Amino acid sequence: MANTDYTKKLYLVGGAVRDKLLGAPIKDKDYVAVGYSPSDFQHLLQVGKNFPVFLREDGSQIALARREKKVGVGYNGFCVETHQVSLEEDLKRRDLTINAIAFDEETKEYHDPFEGIKDLQKRILRHTSEAFCEDPLRVLRIARFRARFGKLWRIHPSTKVLIYKMREELRFLEPNRVYQEVESAFQAPNASLFFETLFELGVLDCIFPNLYMLTTLKEGNLYHQEASVFVHTMEVLRIAESLLEANERDSTKMPPYDKKQKLILKFAALFHDIAKPYCYRNFGNSSGHDKLEYVLSALDIALPKSIQTPMLKLIENHIKIYKLHEMHSSKVVNFFDSFGGEEALLCLQIALLIADKKGCIRDSSQSADSATFLNPSFKQHLLHTFRALNAYSPKSWIQSQATPPKGEVIKAHILREKIKIFNTVFYQYS
Repeated sequence: MANTDYTKKLYLVGGAVRDKLLGAPIKDKDYVAVGYSPSDFQHLLQVGKNFPVFLREDGSQIALARREKKVGVGYNGFCVETHQVSLEEDLKRRDLTINAIAFDEETKEYHDPFEGIKDLQKRILRHTSEAFCEDPLRVLRIARFRARFGKLWRIHPSTKVLIYKMREELRFLEPNRVYQEVESAFQAPNASLFFETLFELGVLDCIFPNLYMLTTLKEGNLYHQEASVFVHTMEVLRIAESLLEANERDSTKMPPYDKKQKLILKFAALFHDIAKPYCYRNFGNSSGHDKLEYVLSALDIALPKSIQTPMLKLIENHIKIYKLHEMHSSKVVNFFDSFGGEEALLCLQIALLIADKKGCIRDSSQSADSATFLNPSFKQHLLHTFRALNAYSPKSWIQSQATPPKGEVIKAHILREKIKIFNTVFYQYS
């Protein structure tokens, strides 16, 4: 196609074309309008802020063909031109060749100036042009695509070189954009590949410095003989994902988790050992890596409170849960109370425990330790105890008192009664 062809035409572009060629379901349709001006679409709702994008009634979007020029740092450091922009110019500014293919729905023809179809067939992720390096977010996107498509997909050597040259630009990534990319990666079937790809590309330290620190620590004790804490963390994340998939397949025993609950578990798996490097460097061992003051200071991602708060609870409890038999009864009651009556959160805690245990390479002498916690009856044991404790109400006791008891008295009474329930249920239930 000639680079100066400005004939009015709409083309299907981006993910819809890519997924059509891959035989995958098409979720959203985006069109590029060549040779048009904003006035041609004044009958449609304009939703684009930085450049004209128009929303159709069917939910598809039309964007004017545009070229971009880098004028500043970061994701927003661009100026946009939409006057006399050809299809090829618009496709050239896109991140990867597999996303730079246009489809003419009238003629049924593909326009593929950068050989994206060939890259799809060869399972190659390759940058469309040198302009790739102008937007650091594209590094996260290429890692996310690999998480979605799997290990058989390769990043082109020239793209690897270009990405490594972007290390400084990666420091300007906006926290909210990073979170959005990670959340999207967590929807992929191989989320751990997202972080492993960034590590392989040599840029994990620029974006997630504390996750990178996990790659520098090998515990080497009887319980953890993995090559590094990072290797263990990625395995825990993979197992957590498999547990969530199993829950989706068989929801007869428990309702399937919603999107937020899945994110809570995945982020807990990702960050459950994030404070270990700090603890080893300062104390010589992992003691205290479940303390929130250490965990919070090491979080590399700005999480929404609705995700962060329950995630921190899982991390804070992830050592306690397998030491319940060693703890004082009052401490164990506090452990169960910490879930605020949310049985689903306790189930996520148990899932994290299973993933953590299965994600270890341990000395054979420690295998019995894991067997106890991986036994399905252990989960039922905890849930039975949780339900018994949660069912207690001090209402009748309060009504029986001659004078209304104060808050602290009620609190002490509840603890005493729950300790009695715990001692009866936890040690006798089988």
